[in-house]
Amino acid sequence: MSILAKKAQLPKPDYREDITGFRWMSRPEIQLIKYNIDLHVTHWNVPEKRNNPFFYCYWNKTPGAEIHAGGKVWPLSPDSIMLIPPNLEHSPVLTAPFNHSFIHFIALPPFDSLNSIELVPAERHARLFRRYESEAKTSLALYALIFGLLLEIPEERFCRRQIGDERIFHACRLLSLCRGQEPSLKDLARKLNMSVSSLCHLFKRETGVSPIRYAMERRLEKALMLLADRHVSISDIAGETGFSDRYHFSKAFKARYGKTPVQMRRTLAAPLLPE
Repeated sequence: MSILAKKAQLPKPDYREDITGFRWMSRPEIQLIKYNIDLHVTHWNVPEKRNNPFFYCYWNKTPGAEIHAGGKVWPLSPDSIMLIPPNLEHSPVLTAPFNHSFIHFIALPPFDSLNSIELVPAERHARLFRRYESEAKTSLALYALIFGLLLEIPEERFCRRQIGDERIFHACRLLSLCRGQEPSLKDLARKLNMSVSSLCHLFKRETGVSPIRYAMERRLEKALMLLADRHVSISDIAGETGFSDRYHFSKAFKARYGKTPVQMRRTLAAPLLPE
């Protein structure tokens, strides 16, 4: 038997259940919702404060606008790209007509724990704020822009608590991978060679929430990203994220985000109009 044939017979490692000391790289979960490039804006005053579970990313080629948030005024200028984190109340104000580019995107933990407006120098990134000949290349450029901007932010600004216990780190990974099909506490404890009581105690200490609550948060975050795709029905999203029916999904989603899935979809999928 050849070496290749022997290798083919070897059992494949189950990376999902690996609990060695190696921390597997996780793929950042980021979803571009909508964008527009180089709009000429003459009206931008929004009387009510904006407060949504996604990032606003702004770059103005010309001055003439500012963001009011937390009692401070943040001017938009050609020198900086502005990132406004999820759930931060803010109001846009126009002081003169300007040229404006924007992206809305969802970024899941730990990026969504950013709690302040960030200004990133435009010189290194503004070239990606453009339209290419194809939608595919434009999308690639905008995703590259998002990753580049997040890389510029010091890691300590993402204030989500760090998990020190290796077993709880892997418990979180297992719960995140198995959205809607997460193992029981008994099975999870067995995979990690822990008792259920020790698992629950350490998990709450390391993350601030119970394993059940943690799994629910990850399921609802996945649902939020899926809602940005209007081709996926809300009933299908409910099933894919482990809810027994649309009613229970809507109830849990509204408790988490303050809007029903239908209301959130309208917010995420609004037409591409000047901001």
